[in-house]
Amino acid sequence: MNTQHHAHESLDQDLAWMRSFTPATTRAAASLSSLFGERILVVCHLDLKMISYFEALIEKGAEVWACAANPATTRDDVAERLSSIGVRVSARKDVAPDRHAAYLNAAIEAAPTLLSEMGADATAITGGRLESVRGGLEATGTGIDRVRNITLSYPVFDWDNVPIKQGLHNRHLVGLMAATTFLNVAALSLYGKTVLVVGYGPVGRGVADAARSGAVVEVCDLDPATRLTAAHLGFATPDLEAGLSRADVVFTATGRDDALPFESLAACKNGAFLANVGHTAGELPVGELRNRVTDTPRLHVERCEVDGKIIHLLAGGAMFNLAAGPGDPYDTFDLVTALMLEATNFLVTEGVDYPPGLHPLPKKVQERTARLYLGETVD
Repeated sequence: MNTQHHAHESLDQDLAWMRSFTPATTRAAASLSSLFGERILVVCHLDLKMISYFEALIEKGAEVWACAANPATTRDDVAERLSSIGVRVSARKDVAPDRHAAYLNAAIEAAPTLLSEMGADATAITGGRLESVRGGLEATGTGIDRVRNITLSYPVFDWDNVPIKQGLHNRHLVGLMAATTFLNVAALSLYGKTVLVVGYGPVGRGVADAARSGAVVEVCDLDPATRLTAAHLGFATPDLEAGLSRADVVFTATGRDDALPFESLAACKNGAFLANVGHTAGELPVGELRNRVTDTPRLHVERCEVDGKIIHLLAGGAMFNLAAGPGDPYDTFDLVTALMLEATNFLVTEGVDYPPGLHPLPKKVQERTARLYLGETVD
């Protein structure tokens, strides 16, 4: 059996297994409105769990372009599968930044009518004023922060802040899977270690909670009210330098670039591990660290020498739980893909008639998704 055939067979098996545990996604896909005449640009992590979303768009008649939210989280077998069902996709894992940008520009030139994004790359690169676009969706805190600083010519709906997504995916599952991925990647536990969580939003809170069952956890955040919240839950809240001086493992979860400046690494312990669970690799000083790599002792682990100390960079600074791990479990990500489909249905039937600007996703979309996930009857 050749390698390519084996890869396709493995993907088919994984998809069949996933579909057994994603009934809400199946129901949301079946109720999706017609998309004939729509050209949809989807910028997302090209992971197996996203295939069902693309299948639904194609099945309902849309022309679809796919671009990677992050080349490090792209699976080549997933990109190839999407291409086989009619999605226009050139993305491949770990492509150079110039090629990644070229793929996005080519998709933009196709004049999409709708955007469905994780990170707002297409919105940002066009200044929110692409004439063909009637409306968009944004799924990440990083993307929402970018969109807030853009004068949009079309409506964009924020489904990152929908409570059922924040409460399950952001608040709990990213942290749980980050801890699990650390075990799998490093073959080490967090037990007895000091863990520093940089950024105490919903994702950071989940990381801190997952790590505290065995580790000493400290929290660093720029906002004093957020530090107060962490302190009330028993976490020490040092400044960055003090926290780094004690940390065996550092997780960044801020959603902003330069959360951990290269200069701050002088405070790190010898042998510290650095991982990022934010949307982009910009939270860590990846370029400077990769110029100091001495060897790669394990997959997804780069040993770097900084001022005579060893620092371990995990997953190249990309989203650790997805670039080096499986991301959310299939059954719980079922809620995310169902919500994404319901948000898309709302966008094409009602949302495009909203005025330009950033809008919260209406509560009724969340309620319908919750009912789908619970197996209840929906209209």
